[in-house]
Amino acid sequence: MSTGERRERERQERRQAILAAARTLFWRHGYAATTVPRIARAAELAPGTLYLYFPGKGALYAELLMEGFDRLIERLGGAGSPSDDPRVQASRLIDAFIGFARDYPEYFDIIFFVMQREKPYTRESALDEDQLKRLRAKEDACKALAARALERAARLHALEDPAATVDAVWSMLVGLVFYFRKTGEETFARVAARAKRLLLDAAFEPG
Repeated sequence: MSTGERRERERQERRQAILAAARTLFWRHGYAATTVPRIARAAELAPGTLYLYFPGKGALYAELLMEGFDRLIERLGGAGSPSDDPRVQASRLIDAFIGFARDYPEYFDIIFFVMQREKPYTRESALDEDQLKRLRAKEDACKALAARALERAARLHALEDPAATVDAVWSMLVGLVFYFRKTGEETFARVAARAKRLLLDAAFEPG
């Protein structure tokens, strides 16, 4: 390995250490309480070194949002095939969303909970316009995967306004995961199964 290759590998390892430290701190302590010096300490770096990789806390948060959405898109994208029955495909998408919340709780909270519960902070105040544009594109990509199943349901069962239905189901599933955080796995499994059945019946049973 050349000197240049070794330096690049070390640089990437340091960058990943910074992101891992930030992800854990945002998850545990929230956005306001997580400072750049605190992230640097957790990553065993000087704050000045961290700034060589990220210009500030907002940029770190934005990067974690993108990483989280990429993992969620991967889960949803692998959840079913367009050739599946629409109800089966939607069921698998719901399972994939809930499975993502279980397997990646730090990313899930950073996407859906951390900034939303920390007024006066908002994504609009923490991120720049380019970051917000990228974030909206990721959100739209996730919802588009769900919309495909619902659009097929619209053709089959005259479902009204699939886009609004996707937004409604999306919000309900986020609320369901919040319930999981409060009740624990055993209660959540029962409630999640019931919630999924209600959602599928509402979307796919002929009216």
